[in-house]
Parts: sequence; C-alpha cells; structure tokens
Amino acid sequence: MVEYAAGRCNIGPRGRMRRATGGIILLAIALAAAWWLRTTDARDWTLLLFFPLFVGFVSLFEAALGFCVIFAERGVYDLR
Repeated sequence: MVEYAAGRCNIGPRGRMRRATGGIILLAIALAAAWWLRTTDARDWTLLLFFPLFVGFVSLFEAALGFCVIFAERGVYDLR
C-alpha cells in the first residue's frame, strides 16, 4: 500500500498507468497527424499539433513523477 506524501505523490499506480497510456496514444496521434500534414498541402495546420503534443507530454510527466497539479490544487489524492 502506498502512503500519501504531501507535495510528492498524489497519483496511484492505476492513475499513473492511465496517464502513461493516454500520453503515448496522444503522442502517436500527433506523430501520425504530423506525417499526414507533411504529405499533403496542409502544412499551415501543423501549429495545431501543439495541443496533443502538450497534453501528451504533460501526461507522461505526471505518470513518471506520480504528481498531478490539478489534484494538488483540489486537495485530492487517489492512490489506488
């Protein structure tokens, strides 16, 4: 059983796995979209890739560190 440590960990193993999976999926989608935009004439739309890349990397950092800023702001911790 994982114990809560204030300011260190507020996401349990299940939450970490969900964030890691979501981050990898978003990065794969962004990579596929970047490839598709490069092969078509829609290169002006590549700036929109910022959003899935940002959320994907934030999800991976949260999974790696076990800390969610939104959970910390709300005073929630889920160590399941």
